[in-house]
Amino acid sequence: MKKLFSYEDVAVFYENDTLKISNSCFSRTFDLSSGAPRTVSLVNAAGRELASADKESADFAFIGMYSSLKHEKICWQLENVSACFQEGSFRDAACVQVTLDMYEPFSETKYKRVYFIYPEFPVLGVQNTITAQVQPMGYWTTRLEKHTFVPNQPESIADSICCAEDIAPVLAVKFRGRTDFTNELVVEKQVSDEEHLCGNLLFCSAASGEGFCFIQEAPPSEERRDFETYDFRLSGKEINSCSWGIHPSEVERGKTFTGYRHDLLLYSSEEERILLLKRFLKKRFSAKPLHIMVNPWGCGKFPEYLTEAFLVDEFRASGEIGADFYQIDDQWQAGGGLANLLAFNRRIREDYWHISHEKLNGTFAPIIAAAEKAGVKPALWMAPSCNASYCDWQSFAEQIIGYYREYGFTNFKIDAVLIRSKAAEDNLRALLDHVRTATDGAVSFNLDTTNGQRPGYFLFMEYGNIFLENRYLYTWREKAYDYHPERTLRNLWELTCYINPSDLQIEIPCASDMDPEYFKDIPAEERPDFYPAEYRALIPFFANILIWTAPSKISEEEKQLLRSVCTLHKKYREALAGCEIFSIGCRPSGASYTGFWARNGKRGKSFLLLFRERNAQEERFTFDLKSCGELSWRPVTGKGTLLESGNDTVTVEMPPCGALLLESCS
Repeated sequence: MKKLFSYEDVAVFYENDTLKISNSCFSRTFDLSSGAPRTVSLVNAAGRELASADKESADFAFIGMYSSLKHEKICWQLENVSACFQEGSFRDAACVQVTLDMYEPFSETKYKRVYFIYPEFPVLGVQNTITAQVQPMGYWTTRLEKHTFVPNQPESIADSICCAEDIAPVLAVKFRGRTDFTNELVVEKQVSDEEHLCGNLLFCSAASGEGFCFIQEAPPSEERRDFETYDFRLSGKEINSCSWGIHPSEVERGKTFTGYRHDLLLYSSEEERILLLKRFLKKRFSAKPLHIMVNPWGCGKFPEYLTEAFLVDEFRASGEIGADFYQIDDQWQAGGGLANLLAFNRRIREDYWHISHEKLNGTFAPIIAAAEKAGVKPALWMAPSCNASYCDWQSFAEQIIGYYREYGFTNFKIDAVLIRSKAAEDNLRALLDHVRTATDGAVSFNLDTTNGQRPGYFLFMEYGNIFLENRYLYTWREKAYDYHPERTLRNLWELTCYINPSDLQIEIPCASDMDPEYFKDIPAEERPDFYPAEYRALIPFFANILIWTAPSKISEEEKQLLRSVCTLHKKYREALAGCEIFSIGCRPSGASYTGFWARNGKRGKSFLLLFRERNAQEERFTFDLKSCGELSWRPVTGKGTLLESGNDTVTVEMPPCGALLLESCS
């Protein structure tokens, strides 16, 4: 075949209705004779064929529209095939983009399909665009029986593969947002004979462990707006990765809509699939530096405390404990609290986000002076107009840029997000993208995932990190969703099985905020403070530490502990940034030995963060560290004893409620 484009090890070939996209790790070949791509081969670096050429359908389609190969009367036309190199930026790593422009003349619909391939990495991303002159055909309401009118294309398909004979789906992984209402953030589904599956990830493997994974860069399943109620449909050996993120009722004549991006990741073993997934997410969303942020909302009294003098004290105290950022939360704004937006549906005008004269004298200047003196960067909480689909995103973005330029705010928490329509999602993306671009990447965002239809763990991650959960010590109003070390540890552990903890903020609350009245009838061993303060403080050590209290109000003893953890975090976080981090031991349950392994594949510094939960019966435990080799370890901090380290194992002895940080040594 003729070479259309090449860059480093990436090569794109196109000739006689055949397109091949490849690098040194894989190749994927498409038949374009029907006017749209149909995958006929997917070969890994070892030359193993993972796909079948017997695929009968095209690789993508939009719900309610006739897809290629569906009807003899509907013939698609391939108008152009092109390729180019795309420089790396905060939006994506450097890659080659291959674009197919297609036209379906019966409905006069234009389609565009863009592939993304990275040098020396086994991933092929894809994103689809539709510009229609007609609306999709179907009844778009659950109040009508679906069998009354069956659309000619029952779901939107973003990508599709027909598996080779010995390849089959084995595991679907669903993620949950709305963390104010759940502690089950990761749901794994072993695949048997299901037709429909939900999740952001679907692993498909042979018995040998070789295979591929579909990654959907979309919100959690339960937050999506697509008409279909599933994310993957299995039909024989064919796997359809669905979800464009566009409800068919939203399609407007002549308007262009771009769907969610989907990625296909190839791996050679079960162990490698998680390693490559984490590396890809770092590459795709640009690795972010770890930091320590104070958010005083966790103390439960921030609106009551909020004055200029209080914030000056807060920045001073944040500097004393060694925080990088202090985030000024809700109630600083002239428009009053978040309830005005969410509970009373107030229309938000620009003056809503002016600085309160009543509480802060209409200026941040004295507070910023205190921040500079303390060596702490200022951060700000804001909530764009979810009740107006962010149609005012430009003016809101300019307000953020104004606070960056005048006062030096470089981190903004974005709360109260509701992406209930494609327009809302596009407007919110435009807001985040404009700010990042206008500030040359100086401003980043802290995206709250505690409630509402929010981006979650795979969407908008190029713009910042995730504020994971609200967990409080000052009440026991909702026992299941208030702070408890076992639950925070479990949430982090389960998410770290698949994503990088560097994308998450994990809280350290302070016992000073506990109200004894709320806890008086709770047995001591069930109280959050039954676990030592150091145990609680070490849980987020491999993530972004969120000091979830008002530091000017806590005890000197707690300040000293936080200072020691912050000092340690700053000492090691550059080394941690070079590591892949994995969950090890048993799933946290209150009775487990559990922890995290920060592995440096280039044989630099590696770390172990180990925990013995309060009801774990064994005094000693051996952790399995696959492919670790003969590493030696030494304690850094915590309670416990390193007994021995062998080939791919570490054995420790720890007291109940013990936490232990180890580092590798040469």
